[in-house]
Amino acid sequence: MNVASINHSALLGINNGLNQANNASQKLASSEQLNGEKPNQETTKELVALKQAEQQVQASARVAQTAGDVIGSIIDIRA
Repeated sequence: MNVASINHSALLGINNGLNQANNASQKLASSEQLNGEKPNQETTKELVALKQAEQQVQASARVAQTAGDVIGSIIDIRA
């Protein structure tokens, strides 16, 4: 696997995590604010999804950072 595809995968992971966070937060907002519901199993499920999305974005950002470090190392070696 080359560095460009690693960077692409990292960006896809970040995008997927952000989409998941957006979906979970929309569901949380609609169920709690619009319906006036108290926390229930669905709320808990969406809070877990929000935390998973956060971890996905953080892990993907670390992958992108590592890919950048590898590129920097390759440039240093060739220079």
